[in-house]
Amino acid sequence: MEIKGEYLLFLLGAGASVDAGIPISNQMVSKIETLVIANEDWKPYKELYYYLKSSINYSDGILGKFNEPFNVERLLIVITEIEKRESNIMYPFIGTWNIRLLDLAGNNFENLKNLHKLIRKQLNEWVGLRSYDKATYFESFSSLSTDIATLMKVFTLNYDMCFENIVGKDKVIELGFTKEANEWHQSNFENNSGAHYHLFKLHGSIDWYIENDKLHKSDKIEANPELIFGIQHKMTSVDPYFYYSSVLRNSCFADAKIITVIGYSYADEYVNVILSQALNSKSELRLINVAPLFGRDLEAEKDIICANLNLRNKNQLVYVDKTAKEFLTGVMNKEFFERNLAEPEDVPFS
Repeated sequence: MEIKGEYLLFLLGAGASVDAGIPISNQMVSKIETLVIANEDWKPYKELYYYLKSSINYSDGILGKFNEPFNVERLLIVITEIEKRESNIMYPFIGTWNIRLLDLAGNNFENLKNLHKLIRKQLNEWVGLRSYDKATYFESFSSLSTDIATLMKVFTLNYDMCFENIVGKDKVIELGFTKEANEWHQSNFENNSGAHYHLFKLHGSIDWYIENDKLHKSDKIEANPELIFGIQHKMTSVDPYFYYSSVLRNSCFADAKIITVIGYSYADEYVNVILSQALNSKSELRLINVAPLFGRDLEAEKDIICANLNLRNKNQLVYVDKTAKEFLTGVMNKEFFERNLAEPEDVPFS
């Protein structure tokens, strides 16, 4: 069977950009923990950081989640919720803040706000690469587009600009922004006929900003970019995130035959639900998971993914033990996807 662009759907997680020099979330945590010990700007917030981390881990333990990963996004979600203070929807039910938190957060939570600013600034520096020389492996998407010659959709959970900067050199990428005002509108996806890729940045981007309650794209990295943490709470009502999640769901259920997941940890519940529903309702749909095993047991890793997705048919999962760079430069091509196409009656791969 010949592959078509509408048959393919890509989902990029943090692991897709590691080879470009962008640390994954747990690596960012390690760097933050070095900063709060060694950097003069960060030292005043060391105890506050330790309190937040231990509280998050304690909360996981109460629920029996003793191996739940602690990462930057979870830290920022908690900080953002605490910063709401009395406007937090749960505040009337809480009664008062923890005394230790009040002590460490400072007057009017100034310490918490300052730590938040430091983390966001550092996040920008990690994600906003000065050079994209190490990201050239994304050029494989350009080659794939030339071979398939029909529109493909890429969904990314990353804030970086690797895809746009590399693939955008010779392919047209629709991001949803008008050329005149750089203002986002969903019609830019629906009316566009000349794009090679539609790119949906599910958690925002370091070059996005809000002005007059409207989303815009900048020509530089923004100091306070529009990034979403804890999207589960916002995806139901706020564009472009509601629109993006709707397109992801509709694409999975419509023409998609192969979902290629690169460097995703299956930590976003709303994404997992969409993937799970689509896979369990379409026996011909295949999920190709790209991630290096680093010596871990293949079947055990597949079992973890199946559990995260509540996937009933393990044969729908294809595991590729490669880094993103190895997969894109040495494995991914039109013929690879054609070999992995399946028919509705659970036809196994050859």
